[in-house]
Amino acid sequence: MKRTLYTILGVDPLATPEEIAAAYTRLEAAFQSGSIDRNDFVLVREAFAVLSNKDKRGHYDRSQVAPPLTRSVDAVPASGSGFNLDWRYGLAAGLLVAGIVYWSKGRAPAAPPVVAGQGAIQTAMQDNGASADGFPSQSQSQTVSAAGAGNPSGALGMEDLFAKLSPFVARINMYNGGNMVGTGSGVALGGDEIITNCHVALAGSRLQVKLGQDSYDATVSVADEERDLCRLSVKGLNAPAVVIGASGDLRTGQRVIAIGAPHGLDLTISDGIVSSLRPLDGGTLIQTTAPVSPGSSGGGLFDSSGRLVGIVTFQMRTGQNLNFAAPAEWIGSMRTRRGSGLVGKMSAERAQENPAQSAQNGDMVVGEWHCNDPIGGTSVLISFNDDRTLQMRYENRVSPGRWMYRDSQLAIQFSNVNDTLRVEELSRDKMILKFNVGQRLVCARR
Repeated sequence: MKRTLYTILGVDPLATPEEIAAAYTRLEAAFQSGSIDRNDFVLVREAFAVLSNKDKRGHYDRSQVAPPLTRSVDAVPASGSGFNLDWRYGLAAGLLVAGIVYWSKGRAPAAPPVVAGQGAIQTAMQDNGASADGFPSQSQSQTVSAAGAGNPSGALGMEDLFAKLSPFVARINMYNGGNMVGTGSGVALGGDEIITNCHVALAGSRLQVKLGQDSYDATVSVADEERDLCRLSVKGLNAPAVVIGASGDLRTGQRVIAIGAPHGLDLTISDGIVSSLRPLDGGTLIQTTAPVSPGSSGGGLFDSSGRLVGIVTFQMRTGQNLNFAAPAEWIGSMRTRRGSGLVGKMSAERAQENPAQSAQNGDMVVGEWHCNDPIGGTSVLISFNDDRTLQMRYENRVSPGRWMYRDSQLAIQFSNVNDTLRVEELSRDKMILKFNVGQRLVCARR
């Protein structure tokens, strides 16, 4: 039986709003009791969101199956002369044949099926002539444009998108010793490779990737900290490869979908639009309204045809629904290099545009700093994130924490340590922090 929003809720297509609400309440209670998997409940929420809204439900019903063509034909008694067919059937058959002939003559030759590159999914969906990697297919007989934004011909519904994309999205657990210090998200590139953010992959001394029902140990193979993208090598994994699109095909206002593991909740799907496309260092940073949360970092941002167009990277907590993704085409040009990451770049640009406001908000603090203690001779790396979390790396240890900046005071909180430092100097490239005991950390932005 075809799976629909009605079957997900377990109600009849003619169910009343009250019956739909009652079904959702029953399933929500089952989820709270642990009887329903959280991934299944994502679909339950989506089904209820559509079917509980009169306009959305009507649109969904109309999008399913076209109503059958029905006629009320009077019975014609058979005559003694043999077979007798109602004249209306003959007319309908004639019109059908004529339509088929006309359609077949005027129809352009079908484009050949698109096959993705090595390790990628094979698909016959043409979607405006675009190949699986987002580039136009080459043909001597026709010219087609790349699958672009706002083109509904290849758009999929949320149910179909989730079913298509969930096998590619992983949860990443970060550990220090035997303690889990955080979670993030990742996307399968095919074989044993996963792409995620470096601020996820480098936050722990040991990484574990959970894809589907299986978990694997992982190590960082390429760390492009300048773009906050890290490629993981996952021992024992043989995953399918996601189809990678291009940010150049996106348009402001286009619908996009984010899938990740916010707060460790596997395979959480949300949708929104591209709210802006921002040029940044040889690429285009994607700003989106698709809701994300801590733990979503490294997850996928997809277009409505299921192509990966971005890697969810950070959100600005000082505004509302300001979420950002690195362009997916950067994956192909990654290389190991140091840097302050996209958050640091964005913060530095905001600081240049409005130095007074940025100093007040602490925007200039955001980024990765190499800090030295001139007296003690120790050196640490501190990453201050825009969401006011931080990671301090000393030797082989990583300590997560939180930070807050106000009136030249930098408050730092770890699991068992709270401290307040005086910011004696703060510029785009340099920061001097004074401890209460008189010691100083001299920091240079990486």
